[in-house]
Amino acid sequence: MNPLQLAVRVLRADSRSRASALFTMLGVAVGVALVVWLAATPGAIQNRADRESWRSQYSSGSSQENPADRPLLVVTNYDDVAGQRVHRFDVAALKPGIAVAPGIPRVPGPGEVFLSPALAELAAGKPAAQLADRFPGKVVGSIGDEALSFPDELVAIVGHAPDAMPSGAQSRADLARPARGGDPNELLLLLSQVGLVILVVPCLVLVASAARLTAARRERRLAALRLAGATPQQVVWMTVAETAVASVAGTVLGLVVGIPLRSLTAQIPWDGGTWFPADFTPSALLVVAVLVLAPLLVCLASVFGLRRVLNQPLGAANQHTKRQPSVARLLLIFGAGAVFFVGLGIAQDKGGTTAFVLVGLAAVAIALVLVGPLVTSWVGKLFTAIWRTPATLLAGRRLRDDPKAAFRASSGVVVAVFAGSLALTMFPGLESRIGFNDGTWKDGVIIAQTYGAPAKQVASVRTDMAKNGITAPVLAISEGSIGGKGDGSGQSRSAMVLSCTDAVKVRPIDISACQQGPAIYVPTGTRFDAGEIVLRSYGFGNGDATDVSLPAQVPIREYQPNGRGSSTIFVDPALVPATKLAVNSVAVVTTPQNEAIARTAILRNVVGASIYSNGAYDAHGDTLLGDLRRVTVIGLAIATILGGVSAGVAAAGSVVDRRRTFGALIAAGTPTNVLVKALRREAMLPALVATVGASVAGAFIGAGLLTLAKGDLILSPWLVTPAVLGLVVALLAAAACGPVLRKVTARAYAEE
Repeated sequence: MNPLQLAVRVLRADSRSRASALFTMLGVAVGVALVVWLAATPGAIQNRADRESWRSQYSSGSSQENPADRPLLVVTNYDDVAGQRVHRFDVAALKPGIAVAPGIPRVPGPGEVFLSPALAELAAGKPAAQLADRFPGKVVGSIGDEALSFPDELVAIVGHAPDAMPSGAQSRADLARPARGGDPNELLLLLSQVGLVILVVPCLVLVASAARLTAARRERRLAALRLAGATPQQVVWMTVAETAVASVAGTVLGLVVGIPLRSLTAQIPWDGGTWFPADFTPSALLVVAVLVLAPLLVCLASVFGLRRVLNQPLGAANQHTKRQPSVARLLLIFGAGAVFFVGLGIAQDKGGTTAFVLVGLAAVAIALVLVGPLVTSWVGKLFTAIWRTPATLLAGRRLRDDPKAAFRASSGVVVAVFAGSLALTMFPGLESRIGFNDGTWKDGVIIAQTYGAPAKQVASVRTDMAKNGITAPVLAISEGSIGGKGDGSGQSRSAMVLSCTDAVKVRPIDISACQQGPAIYVPTGTRFDAGEIVLRSYGFGNGDATDVSLPAQVPIREYQPNGRGSSTIFVDPALVPATKLAVNSVAVVTTPQNEAIARTAILRNVVGASIYSNGAYDAHGDTLLGDLRRVTVIGLAIATILGGVSAGVAAAGSVVDRRRTFGALIAAGTPTNVLVKALRREAMLPALVATVGASVAGAFIGAGLLTLAKGDLILSPWLVTPAVLGLVVALLAAAACGPVLRKVTARAYAEE
C-alpha cells in the first residue's frame, strides 16, 4: 500500500484526522486567498499609475523650446465639482498625428472637447452655467477606461488654438504613456508592502494552528508505526501524503475564493475613487508560485515536526517531556531588528523602500513568534514556583512542559498586536502629512491660479458672472516678493499687488487697518531697512520677473493677521504701473449657491486656470484621511480576525491533543471548572507578557517606517490599545475551548 492510499484510509477511519484535514484545508484556503490578494495589490497600484502616466510627462522648458520636437502645448490644472476633483488638460497641437495614450481618441483640435463618461454624465445633469460651460467647445469624444485612474474619474481634455494657450504652457512630444510606466503612489505602495508582510505571518500562523489540530494524536500514531517497523522514509511520505490532500485542496479553494474577493477589494476607495477589478488580477507567475509553494510549505512544516517521531519514536509514543527552547532565541529579536534598521538606512539613501526593509519587517514578526515559546517557558516556571491554586499549578506545568504548544494559541494574537502597535505608531505621523487649509484665504473665496491672465480675460469673467446675476467683485491679483534694494533673496517677503479694501474681502486681516490713500500694508512687526523698496513681480508665467522700484517715502502701515498663513505684504495697485504687472491669480468671493457658476465663468474664459478654495482643499484632505483610516482599519481587522481564529483553533486543538490527559484528571476527581480555569490561564499568562513585547517592537518598527513616509513621530495613549485587545482576544479564544473540554469524560482516557 503506497503512502497516499494509507493516508486516505486514515482519513476515512479516523474522524479527528478528517476534522484536522478539513481545518487545514480551510486554513490554507484563507491564507492563500489573502496572500494572493495582498500580493496583487502592488500590481494594482502600478496598473493605476500606468493608466495615468500620460498626464505628467512634461518637458522642463517653455513652449518655445524646440517646437518641432515637442509639437504639443499642455496646461494641467485642477477643478472641483460636487466635492469631486476634476483633472483638466488644455492642449494645442502644432502639427497633426500626435501620438496619444490608450483610451484617448486623439489630440482634440480647437473647439473640441473629450470628457470621461462620468464627467459627461455629470455635466449633462447640471445647468450649463454650473459645469458644461467650463469646457468651451463641442464634446466630440469620450476618454476611455485605459486613460483613467479609476472608474468614474472626472477628466477633461480641451482643445485650443496654439495662440490661445497661455505663455506658461509646457511643450510635449505627445500624450502617450512613457515606456518606463507610471510612478505609483508612494504612500499607498508602502502601506501595501507593509500590509503584505504583516498579514502573511498571521496567515501562516493560522495554517500552522489548523495543521496542528490533532498533532499529538498523529505523532503517537506515526510513532507506533515506527516502532512496528516502518522506516523513516515511509513515515515522512505518509505525512506528506496526508498533508498534501488537505493543502492542495485548500490552495485551489483559496484561488477560487480570491476571484470574488478581487471584486470586493476594487470597491475600497483611495484618493477619490475605487478600482477596476482587473487591477487585482494576479499574474500567471504568481498563481503558479502559490499553487506550488503553498502545499510545499505546509508539507515541509509537517515533516519538520516529525523529528521526534523519526529519532525518538518511543518518547513520542509515550508523550515524554519535550526539549525546552534555547535562550539563544533571544538573539533572533536583535538580529531581525538589525536587519530591519540596516535595510531602513539603505532605503533612506535610495529615497524609497527596498527589499531589505520588508525582509527585516518579516524577520521581526517571525522572531516574535519564535521567541514566544521561550517567554512562555519562563512564565510557566514562575507560576509553577508561586502557585496558590490548582488551576495556576496546572497552567504553569503545561507552560513549562510544552511551551511551544502552549504558545501556539497566543502566536497569532502576538502578531496582530505587533501589527496594531505598528499601525497606531505610523498613523498619526501619516495623518500630519495630509494638507488642510491654513487660513491664508477666507472661507467662500475661490482663487484661480493663472499663467498671466490678460485683462480682457478678467473682463470676460466679470461679464459672464454679471449675466448670471452674480455681483461679487472679481479681483485680479499680481504676486511677487518685496524687499529693500540691497536685500538678498533671503530677505525678500511674499507680496501681492492688492488694495487693502480688496485684501480684507479675501484674506483674514483686520479691516480696521485700512486707511485712505495708497500704502504698503505689512503684518505687525515687519520692518524694512531704510532705503529704496523694490517689488519683484513673478511675471507672466514664463519664468520672467520684473523689478519695480516703489515711490520714495511710501507709507508703510501694519495690519493684524488672523490666519496662520496671512504673512503677506499688500502693495496698493496705485503704487505700481499696470504695464509692469501680470495677473497671477483671480479671486472671487462666492456663496454656496453661486460658487459653481463663478468657477465656470473663470474656467470658460481663463485658459489654464487652476482653482483653489478652502472647502475643496479640506474636502480633498478629508478624503485622503478617510482613505488612510479605512486602509488601517481593514488591515488591523484582518490581522485581529486571523489572530483570534488561530488562537481559538490552537486552544481547541490543545484540548483535543490532551484528551487523554484531561480524561485521566477527570477520572482522578479533578473538577471540570478547575481545568477550564487552567486553560484560560494558559492562554492569558504568556499572552500578557508577549503582547507587551509585541507592542514595544511594533512601536519601534513603526517609528522606523515613518521615516520612509516622511511623517513626524507622534506618540498617542492609543498605543496601549492593541495590547489590551490582544489580551481580550486571547481570553475569548481560551473561553471558546470550554465547550470542547466539557465533552471530555473519564472514558476518554480508556478510549485513547
